[in-house]
Amino acid sequence: MKHEAKRIPLYSQIRSYILEQIQRDQWRANDQLPTEAVLADQFEVSRFTIKKALSELVEEGLVYRVQGKGTFIAPAVTEQRDVPGEEEQPGAPLLKLVMFIAPSVSGSLTARIMAGAEEQLSERGYQIVYRSSLNNRERERGILQECVRMGIKGILIFPVDGESYSEELLRLSLNKFPVVVIDRYLRGVETNCVCSDHAGGAYEAVTYLIEQGHSEIAYVSVHGKTTTSLEDRLNGYERALMKHQIPIDYQRCLYELMAGREQDGATPETKTVVRSFLERNRSVTAVFAATVASGLAVLGAAEELGIRVPEQLSVIIFDDYEFSAFSRVPPTCVVQQEHEIGTEAAKLLLSVMSNPLQERKKVLLPTRLVLRQSTARRED
Repeated sequence: MKHEAKRIPLYSQIRSYILEQIQRDQWRANDQLPTEAVLADQFEVSRFTIKKALSELVEEGLVYRVQGKGTFIAPAVTEQRDVPGEEEQPGAPLLKLVMFIAPSVSGSLTARIMAGAEEQLSERGYQIVYRSSLNNRERERGILQECVRMGIKGILIFPVDGESYSEELLRLSLNKFPVVVIDRYLRGVETNCVCSDHAGGAYEAVTYLIEQGHSEIAYVSVHGKTTTSLEDRLNGYERALMKHQIPIDYQRCLYELMAGREQDGATPETKTVVRSFLERNRSVTAVFAATVASGLAVLGAAEELGIRVPEQLSVIIFDDYEFSAFSRVPPTCVVQQEHEIGTEAAKLLLSVMSNPLQERKKVLLPTRLVLRQSTARRED
């Protein structure tokens, strides 16, 4: 009896064709496929049939589309076969590389996050490649594009300050490329994210001040650019006041964006701005400072104005800094679980690398309020 050959679905034909071109090294990550018209002629079908087949391949993550430009090979499909500049050695293991992108590693926060990530990834045979964006969007964009060319398996990224949307991250996200954003999230882009509960930490700090009898509580944030983490800290401050039926007076909120990037110390300009703010708000008995630089500026300005901390002014700083316990007035701080952020980010990235199609997750880690000598109960 003669058996009729089973027709191979067009979807499978195109899929095999694409993978064959990749195997032959004819196509690489982000290379553009022929147009729908060319593919229709090649496979002798209608453009509608080609469009349907490509849509299935998009869902699978084999290709991605850019509106008005065409269809492209997904980076996750291609594998790194060698190290740039080196010849592949027979039997040599492939390097499994993960890119860690951050504004810099000069601060203890980023360094501890990276240490936590590296411990977790090294156990699974991955090596971290570090790149500094220097807090510059264009440089960050170039590094993300470099990741694709290098055959990087996954990306951990601490976005630059002020970034709320990234076309490059959006493209990678739509392409199901393994990416985990650290410390903050991008409102315009749905990505996997691991960060501290910034709003919860601020809420706990301000609630503590209220429980100590303070109701005239100021919010101080002097920074180069805004971030979602800073916005969440302001939200936590506001929620704490509203929860305890204390009116929010925005005359007591200093949310100043200054040129340049503040590091772990307050500049003279920062201190000048904060000093002027404190002079205008003499009734304030407590300050929640949203960054280390802001907190140090508050402590320095208060000393210049002859305001005693904590007898006349209680101060809580979000984030800790090195040797803070040895300061003239050791500050009460909201402390982040920096090492754990790195660990959880690496765990999530490993999970996404094994299954890029899984639902995106946002992991929030609780903060801890460390009480020192910069806060005191208000005495009437």
